[in-house]
Parts: sequence; C-alpha cells; structure tokens
Amino acid sequence: MRLFSTLIVTLTLAGCIVAEDNVTPYAELYRLYDYPQTLTREQVPVCFHHGCASVKHVEIDERHWQQVSRHLRQPAADAAAEREQVRAAVAEMEHVTGELAGTSGDIAGDLGSFGTLEPQMDCIDESANTTTYLTLFEQAGLLRFHRVSSRANRGMIFYGGMPHYSAMLTENQTGKQWVIDSWFRDNGQPPDVVDLQTWKDGWKPDGFTF
Repeated sequence: MRLFSTLIVTLTLAGCIVAEDNVTPYAELYRLYDYPQTLTREQVPVCFHHGCASVKHVEIDERHWQQVSRHLRQPAADAAAEREQVRAAVAEMEHVTGELAGTSGDIAGDLGSFGTLEPQMDCIDESANTTTYLTLFEQAGLLRFHRVSSRANRGMIFYGGMPHYSAMLTENQTGKQWVIDSWFRDNGQPPDVVDLQTWKDGWKPDGFTF
C-alpha cells in the first residue's frame, strides 16, 4: 500500500506542480507536507518513510548550528568552491538531523530495501530535506553565489526512465542550475552536485544501479 501511495505522490509531483513566481521552494514544501509555515532552526522538518509520509520536527540548537555552518562561514572564492562547501554542510546537517530524528540509518538509494528499513528515505524525502537545509543556509546569508530553487524532477513511471527528484541551486551570476542530490549516498555522506541537464539526461554515480 505504501508503494502505491508513493507512486501516486510521485506522479502528482511530476505532472501537476507548477511553481509560482512569488512562491519560495520551501513554501512549495509547506503546501505539500506537514511542515511549519515558517522555517526556523527551532522547528526543522525532516521527511522519511517515502513520499514524506512521516515528518519529524527537530530543533537545531546553537551547538549543532555552529557544527553545520562552519563549512560555509568562510566566503568561497567562486561558485564552484561554494558548491563544495554546500556538499560538506548538507552532509553535516544529515549527521545532525539523523541523530535528532532517528534517520541516521538511511542508506544510499531505496529501491532494493523498500519497506524493509526503518526509517528509510526515497528521493522525495531526500529532495525535500535537502531543500530545507539549503533554505536554512540561504536564510542565514551563507549562500553568496547561489539561490535555492524548486526541486528538479526527471522521468515518469511509463516513459523517460525511473522518476527521480533532487534539490537544486541556481548560480546567481550565470543562471546555471545545479542539482544537489543526496539520494545516491548514505546518510551523512556529501551529496552529488551535477548540472541540471546532465542530471536530466539520466546521470547516476558510476556503479550505481536502480
């Protein structure tokens, strides 16, 4: 039943959601899931159980915030360097939220372990969580070369390959878009950063099979 529900959510996301110009990426998540209307470090939503079926709200206290934000406090030399900082900060945030929300056991991918690991995240969960973390960084003024964008998606059930979702950043100067894909890695590992078109063409890490 959970698999069917997740597929319905997936199809809905792929075909029906159109971001409005004045709606932030986080606001899109608020409309879909059990998220607080305003994102603060005192109430950070963490999705799990596939398709954000479960959401736990955790507090990122000052100690944990310093632990995470240290990766972004030193201004990067350029956009590429900032993306590397983002990878480290997202990984650190996954460590912190994994402990607080009980999701530290999440493993790379989810298809082979669907319904057997608790709690496990699919790409909808991962993309929502990473978008949330990126929004926290943006709100704190830690992103200088990028802005948070709406989640990217590719594929559908019946054509275009397996449906997949990812968080995304847009480079301020060039407008180039980069997916920040945490689904292919275990909890707490740096996410993959790939330009949107390459990712749309079906990119996945070497050796990874769906």
